[in-house]
Amino acid sequence: MDQFKLTCWNIEHADKLVTALASPDATIRGRAEQRADAIAEEIAAIDPDILLIVEGPKGETRAIEFLNRVAPGHRLVLRGGDPRDYGTQGAQWMWFALKAGLPVTAQLLHLDRWRALTESASEGTHRGGRWEVSFPILDNGATELRFSVPEVHGHYRHPQVLQLTIDGALVEVVGCHLKSKINTVPVPPGAEAPDYFERHPALVADVMKSRTKLTTECVDVRHYIEGRFLSDPDAAIIVAGDLNDGPGKERVERRFLYHDLVSNLQGDIFFARRFLNHALFDFDEGARWSYDLGRDRLDPGRSPRILLDHILFTQSLTGPARPGASPWRARSGGGKVEHDIHHRVASARPRFAAPSDHRPVSMIFDRRPAVVG
Repeated sequence: MDQFKLTCWNIEHADKLVTALASPDATIRGRAEQRADAIAEEIAAIDPDILLIVEGPKGETRAIEFLNRVAPGHRLVLRGGDPRDYGTQGAQWMWFALKAGLPVTAQLLHLDRWRALTESASEGTHRGGRWEVSFPILDNGATELRFSVPEVHGHYRHPQVLQLTIDGALVEVVGCHLKSKINTVPVPPGAEAPDYFERHPALVADVMKSRTKLTTECVDVRHYIEGRFLSDPDAAIIVAGDLNDGPGKERVERRFLYHDLVSNLQGDIFFARRFLNHALFDFDEGARWSYDLGRDRLDPGRSPRILLDHILFTQSLTGPARPGASPWRARSGGGKVEHDIHHRVASARPRFAAPSDHRPVSMIFDRRPAVVG
C-alpha cells in the first residue's frame, strides 16, 4: 500500500433516502432509486479508500443497508452493541467506510477516551462531554439582550474517531458534523439596512447562540487534539467533515464574534506540530467551495458558494522525513473538491436525482520514501 485516498462527503438526508427506497409508493421509490444510482456512480468514480459519510442514515442497520446500495465495494467500521455509544442525536449520523481489502486494521475510539482527553486538555472545563457556555437571550416582552450565564452545551452529533493501523503506524481520522448555524427565529427582510441588527434583537440572540455553540464544539475537538499530543507529540491526526462554518468572517462574525471557525480549530502556530494544515491550501481558490447556499438573507451581498466541508491534518503528515514523523505524508496538490465528478454525475439527471447538495472533498496521502543512511 503506497497511498490512500480519504474522501468526506455530506450525502444530503441519506436517512430519508433509505426510507424512500422502501416506500410502497412506486413513484417515490423510483425517484429514490435514481438518486441512489447517482450516489453510487459518484462514489465509484471518486474511488476513495476511506469514505467519511456525513449526514448518513440513523443506526447501524440502516447504515449497512445504505452502504450495500451505494458502495458495495466498501465496508463500514461499526461499534456494535448499544447505539448510544455513538453519542449522536437525530437522524444525521456519521459513518466511516473502508474499501474492501484495504490492508489496515480499524476501530472507532470509545467516547469515554475522548472525554477523558478533553477533560484533561481543558483543565476540567469540559467534563463528561459537556461544558459551560454563555450566550445572549431575549426575555419575553423585553427589548434588550442579556447574557445567560452559564448555560451548558455538548455535541448533538459527537465526533467519531477512526483509528487506522497501517503497517504498525497509527493514523486517526476525526469525523465531524458540527452544529448548524440555521436560525430558529425567522429572518426579517431588509438585511441591507445598517441598523438591521439593532431593530431585531431576537434574531441577534438566535444567531449568536447558534454560532457560540458551534464554536465551543470546535474548541472541544481542539481539546481532543491537544490531549493526544500530551502523550504523542507527533500524533498523526486528520480532521474531516462538515464544520458548518461558511466562508470565514461573514457578517455576523464580523459584527459580534470577529473570528472564523477554522482558525480556532487549526491551533496556534507557536506550537507548530499541533497546527492543522488544510487539504485545499494549494487548490484553486475560485473552486474552493463545497456548497451553494443561494442568497443569504442575513448577508445578501456575499458569494453563495461556501466551503463547509474540510480535511485538515497535523504536521506529522507533512514535510520531509524526520524522527517521529508519520510514515504517511499529505501529497502536494493532493487535495481537491470533486467538482468535475459531481458535475458529470448530477448534470445528466433531473433535480430530484441529484446525489447531494454538497460536493465531496478528497485528499491523497502517500507513503514516505525510505530514509537512506
